Amino acid sequence: MLASTAFAKRGSDEPKTGGAHEVPGEVNATVKLPTWTHGASSTAPDAMLMFRGNPSHTFYGTGPVPKTKPKVLWKHRMIDFATLYYGEPFTWRGTGWTGAAIVYAGYVWIGSQGKSLYCFEADTGKIAWRYEFPRQIKGSGCFWDGRIYYGCVDDWLRCLDAATGKVLWKLNTGYDLDSSPSIVDGKLYIAGENGNARCLDPLTGKKIWKTFVGGIARGKKTGSYGSETSPAVVDGEYYTATYDGELFCLDAATGAKRWVAKTGDDTDVSPVVMGDLVYTGAEDKSPYIFAFSRKDGAEVWKHKMKGGFWGTPAVAGDTLFIGAAGGKFEALDRKTGKSKWTYDLGGGTWSSPAVVDGKVIIGDFEGTLHCVDAVSGSAVWTLKIGGRIHSSPVIIGGRIYIGSTAGFFFCIG
Repeated sequence: MLASTAFAKRGSDEPKTGGAHEVPGEVNATVKLPTWTHGASSTAPDAMLMFRGNPSHTFYGTGPVPKTKPKVLWKHRMIDFATLYYGEPFTWRGTGWTGAAIVYAGYVWIGSQGKSLYCFEADTGKIAWRYEFPRQIKGSGCFWDGRIYYGCVDDWLRCLDAATGKVLWKLNTGYDLDSSPSIVDGKLYIAGENGNARCLDPLTGKKIWKTFVGGIARGKKTGSYGSETSPAVVDGEYYTATYDGELFCLDAATGAKRWVAKTGDDTDVSPVVMGDLVYTGAEDKSPYIFAFSRKDGAEVWKHKMKGGFWGTPAVAGDTLFIGAAGGKFEALDRKTGKSKWTYDLGGGTWSSPAVVDGKVIIGDFEGTLHCVDAVSGSAVWTLKIGGRIHSSPVIIGGRIYIGSTAGFFFCIG
């Protein structure tokens, strides 16, 4: 207990402001961004501003999605990060889990496992600027009012000027930060491997509230504790899940606990909210995708798939789409959990599917991007990009932005 308590208190709740790049990038141009017109939340109808597009995690982009096998419009070979992993030499490359891009106003921002945060011109792939973090970036970012927010394996949450890459403030969260931030009604919400759910002032990083949700029991290896999910914030409710196999519903205004549901294993699947249900899924010791009642956390249904879940489901209309580490991709009735169709990926997946224009896009461990008809489950096309695709595709204007562990980031269309 003493060790866990100390672990939970690592870091400081006092953000640091300003400061130059820790390691300057090789390009430091200033991009011109339009005046912000999308209000107090990080969501827009024609841009991807946060992981899964909106606070309920139910917006996946805009079409039209290619009907035949697309081509690579541009790609960029990202910088690698050579280090030690459990005492052995290891090189981190490309994009990781969840690794979804921000796409807005003709620019693309994406963090890499090679420590770099890139700003690309969306049409050409030309680098506008690059900011180098001290460690890997695995999660997805958030854009709001000219600022971008990113977590890092070095424990810090950073707010940067989206036009220049200059750090405006940063906050030490106490442990690895794979959770992705979102801004809802002028407040920034995030979770973290320190076991805390947080609500912050997005302009300053100052704490509004912090609630300990646990999940910090130490295992043989580090790297998967606390809450790695990207919280969903809907109707005054904050949802996040933990390493202990618990899904929390908190009061978004105060952080007070409303209810806790059990999933049975480490739960990295970010909650998805639609109607009166909230969906999440657990890893291989409890390989189920769950639907819980938002009212009280009661289990409504669960569906088993081999290998368990790391990717976040997509929910569109009356259907939930989810890929499992065992290699299957399924469409389920979102109200009952009954299977509508099953598609064989050929490799497992941690990628979160995107549903746009009646088609579903998902990547797999074999480096293949799959496009599947959302109604029938039949293959529309596949495209091999190499590496393991742990990241989640972002689709804006029919262009697909995705990276893999082979070291490349792609624009496909």
